[in-house]
Amino acid sequence: MAENRSKEKRTRKRKPKLKLQAYIVRPFLMCLLIFTVANLIFPTKQHSESENRSLTQRPKLTLSSVLSGSFMEQYESYQTDQFIGRDFFRSVKVRIDSLSGKKEENGVFNGKKGQLLEDIVVPDKESLDKNLEAIRTFRQSFPDLTASMILVPDAAAVLDDKLPSLATVADQSVLIKSVKRTIGEDVSWIDAESVMKAHKNEKIYYKTDHHWTTLGAYYVFQESGDALGIQSKDEQSTFLPYPVTTSFNGSLASKSGYETKAKEQIDIYVPQDDIQVVVNQVEEKKKITSLYSSDNLKSKDKYMVFLGGNYGLLDIKTTANSARRLIVFKDSYANCFIPFLTPYFREIVVVDPRYYSGNATDLMSTYGITDMLFLYNANTFFVDNNISGVLTGE
Repeated sequence: MAENRSKEKRTRKRKPKLKLQAYIVRPFLMCLLIFTVANLIFPTKQHSESENRSLTQRPKLTLSSVLSGSFMEQYESYQTDQFIGRDFFRSVKVRIDSLSGKKEENGVFNGKKGQLLEDIVVPDKESLDKNLEAIRTFRQSFPDLTASMILVPDAAAVLDDKLPSLATVADQSVLIKSVKRTIGEDVSWIDAESVMKAHKNEKIYYKTDHHWTTLGAYYVFQESGDALGIQSKDEQSTFLPYPVTTSFNGSLASKSGYETKAKEQIDIYVPQDDIQVVVNQVEEKKKITSLYSSDNLKSKDKYMVFLGGNYGLLDIKTTANSARRLIVFKDSYANCFIPFLTPYFREIVVVDPRYYSGNATDLMSTYGITDMLFLYNANTFFVDNNISGVLTGE
């Protein structure tokens, strides 16, 4: 009899626990079912406006992809990118992380006074050595040409006082000096690092984007006259800045989720010389008569106002009183710098190795190149493994 009463007592204790579990588990399963059905019903998105990037698309189911395991990896990425309410949950996560004291999201530091700073990349030594050797060999193949290089430090290397408390990054200055030493004297080195640090209290980097501002590019241009073989600082053409938008919110805000409501100004610098241009987007077979794309000011990535964005190969013809023809190997940092060069070169050929699959050697004779310039942001340069392929043709 006593045993039955004890068993009945244990049963009564278990029931409230089972009811509590039911109240938690059932709503959870219901929500999971709703989200699963919603993800199946709603169409796949191609692009995330808030993150400013293309989203993973549904992978094709093949026997080889299943056996290799790549299908499940791609499908997991697809579900993560296409999850219904992704933007909302992402913003909630960022807020919770911020409240917990976290100062970094997706490699972006939430710095002081609203300054976002991308973490400094530590390069893969083998890939970097290959790129540097390709640059040296390419330059030596054209000994009669002038050759220059500009490696622009990232904001975290210059505005280090804006980093969050206790945040540490790699010493990019050491990395840049190593590149300069390896490149050697055959290439004229333009010291962008010293210029940027001398003006670090001015708006030389955007707060919400990883690019330098046009002001930062202008300061480096002014100091590059000797290396580029153009006029000295006092003799250079006069450029006047004009704001083209005051509502720019850049890639670091999109990538991190920080400062997504901040708005910044983009300026273009117009030469007072009456220089006309024709920009040939060679691979797209399209010609325009401006270095700027006003249509991109209506898009999320307003930095694409410069040159219309990134293209594998551009051919810019100018009315400059010069017979010199420059080839620029570059990343997107060069897009706002190239307009400063138009008064000094009859033609500027722009090659972005990330998007160009041809052989650079062929371009030298095709366009009658007289000068070459390598212009990169340091972080991009240290991870771009396309440079050597374009320069060597491999």
